[in-house]
Amino acid sequence: MPHVYECQMRRADLHGDTASNVAFVDYLQEARLDLLRHHDSSPTPNPGEGLVVVNTVVDYLAPLRIEQAPLYVAVWATEVRAASFSLGYELYTGPPGDRLVHGRATTLLTPYVFTAGRPRRMTAQERQMLSGTLGSSPVSDRPAPRGDQPWEVGGGAVLERPVHVRFSDVDLLGHVNNLRYLDYAQIAQVDLLTSVLREARVSGSVQTVIVRSETDYVGQMSLRAEPYAVRSRIVGVGQHSVSFEQEIRDGERVMARSRLVEVNLDEDDHPLAWHPRHRELFEQRLTSPRAS
Repeated sequence: MPHVYECQMRRADLHGDTASNVAFVDYLQEARLDLLRHHDSSPTPNPGEGLVVVNTVVDYLAPLRIEQAPLYVAVWATEVRAASFSLGYELYTGPPGDRLVHGRATTLLTPYVFTAGRPRRMTAQERQMLSGTLGSSPVSDRPAPRGDQPWEVGGGAVLERPVHVRFSDVDLLGHVNNLRYLDYAQIAQVDLLTSVLREARVSGSVQTVIVRSETDYVGQMSLRAEPYAVRSRIVGVGQHSVSFEQEIRDGERVMARSRLVEVNLDEDDHPLAWHPRHRELFEQRLTSPRAS
């Protein structure tokens, strides 16, 4: 049986009148912590330890508005290994017989010993606790496109922006919270998207939404005076979608990688084909996708 958490929504979660995609990742975190509390466990069971998020995938299915509260997040284990485990989530509102699913997600986590700089094996008690909620993965198994070429900044296909860590971005362990990586990735991604829309000079408004995000956490970011760099490029163009790939870097070191799929919508929130000029400019910037 999944563990179900009633998640409080806040006005600060909103982008316009709907919850931002970064807020969705925050809701996953809240549900995950509540699952641990329910089993009288902790993300930091021993001094110098914590749960590290390795990967997060979110399928965004329907807009989430604050007037639809309460929001419920069902969470369960999808896989339990020796030194890692995966959780599945479903975010929904409405009564049991008529609920609306707003998103589905997975996270891959590992217990990590920061003093030793390595993961640790899970205890038999931890594996037993998680195995009691085992279920299937709720997200689509069709991954977002990835690029197969080196990142070449300055050629027009890659956009790079600096990102400064804010004090509020840092968790109790002194590391940048996992949901902020997605926030940072969108700094360059949004700039790349809007640069195309500005260059196109097509009259009228454009409404887009992210329908899938995938984030791989590679390094631990911290609060510091120097900025990190976030890069974005286009790796897929569809009839009404465009796929972006991002890297967050500290010099030559990659701290995170992400993929975002953005869809163009009409005034009724239905997928709308790109204007020919928009599609032309997306394809001019397209990096060859990796064969799947």
